[in-house]
Amino acid sequence: MSIQKQADSYDRNWEKYSKIITEGKVTPLKEDITYLGKKFYGKDNPPFITALVPVSSKIWKVLQQIQADFERIDPRQHFFHPIYFHITLNELGREDQINLKEIYVKMREILSDINPFKLEIRGPNCFNYMIYAQVFDEEEILFIIDELMHKQLPFLKPRIRKKIPHISITEIKTNEARNLIETIEKKYREIEIGVIDVDEIQIVAARPYLTVGAFEVIERFSLVK
Repeated sequence: MSIQKQADSYDRNWEKYSKIITEGKVTPLKEDITYLGKKFYGKDNPPFITALVPVSSKIWKVLQQIQADFERIDPRQHFFHPIYFHITLNELGREDQINLKEIYVKMREILSDINPFKLEIRGPNCFNYMIYAQVFDEEEILFIIDELMHKQLPFLKPRIRKKIPHISITEIKTNEARNLIETIEKKYREIEIGVIDVDEIQIVAARPYLTVGAFEVIERFSLVK
């Protein structure tokens, strides 16, 4: 998908979801939401395991400045700690449901022919209850990795549609967040945040009930030329 087609896709996404947020039709996540058969925020749950692209400090510093502006405007929302910033490849399951050693072997195979690549990060967009930074992937490497993971890891659920790569920065906790949408439109929608040089893929254990330490890196895969 060309950069222009990716931009068109993000524009359609903005048109749909910014309207939902502005009109006060947000359905915030409930505290007792269930994920992978257990309460998402249950403190006794084993962590769920995720494959992701980490976000470099030069990017998250800019994202944090945007968050700080958002928080001054509307402190009711939840602003993710920079330790949380990432680009999800696939959520693999809970630690007690999967074979991590087998996943590590398969991921080494999947990534063996993937060279380091670049991702361009641009201004915020939104889903129904989430504000995120846009991720442009000119070479579609994220899509290639996703396809290979679904071939090599058959327990992953079939994907209905192409994912929208993103970095979540703010969760909407209220029925509307009109001021944030207006701020994004006026100040941030078209900005260029920076470029991530991706030379590593991580497997992390995620504990969403934590703020600091929500992600623990349990395996790293270096991309080499």
